[in-house]
Amino acid sequence: MSQPLRVLLADDEPLALRRLRLALAAMPDVVVVGAAADGGQTIQAMRTLQPDAVLLDIKMPIADGFEVADAVEDAGGPAVIFVTAYDSYALRAFETSAVDYLLKPVEFDRLAAALERARERRAAQDAGRRAQELAEVLEALRRESRGRDGPSYEREFWIRERGRFFRVPVSEIERIEAERDYVRLHWEGRTLLYRETMTNLEERLDPEMMLRVHRSAFVNWGRLRSVRRDLGGRLFAVLASGAEVPVSRAYAARVLAELKTRPAPADT
Repeated sequence: MSQPLRVLLADDEPLALRRLRLALAAMPDVVVVGAAADGGQTIQAMRTLQPDAVLLDIKMPIADGFEVADAVEDAGGPAVIFVTAYDSYALRAFETSAVDYLLKPVEFDRLAAALERARERRAAQDAGRRAQELAEVLEALRRESRGRDGPSYEREFWIRERGRFFRVPVSEIERIEAERDYVRLHWEGRTLLYRETMTNLEERLDPEMMLRVHRSAFVNWGRLRSVRRDLGGRLFAVLASGAEVPVSRAYAARVLAELKTRPAPADT
């Protein structure tokens, strides 16, 4: 009988920790050896508990997930599975490296697959090799971060659909519309669902690129062709594709002001 996989949880959100515990409780041969709520606790727990794998939130107090990962080699080289609510951390690097990642809310099947990869690495690689691979990924992430100028707005989304990931550059999205607990991205003649709120998106999107015209809609400034009123006085943003998106009264003044101050979008 194989030894149980010893897992450390690291997340500053109590609800996230509870969900992970419940999911792991249903998995055979997995033992939660501890939980930490900040980066400092996580580093100490890795060193004292010597887990086989760490489910590591990227954004934590005291030390973030990347800083914690720097201490992996000293802690015996546990497999690190990043957990994040955002998909802007070079998912391609994670997908092709020995390091795995999970997007919140964590899916049971995805968690099980990640832990199975951790189990395989435990059997196949020594701690030094795992730490070296992790260090290479971290350096790639830091280079990407250093290359960004100004506010850290999203440049692309990675959308999972039918087991595949689609890279969707924000600049190529025509419009974004709310749909219950998701948003719908209109991109290259198709639509893709993405789990995020409009409020969070507004903080992550460059306002010079994506213009909010409604509580439930953004439009790409580069795809905006005109704004028209119907007979009832309602405003509509007319896009290059011919699609028309309602402009709500709450955003009408802002949209009209943007039309006066910004240069006209180039034809695409």
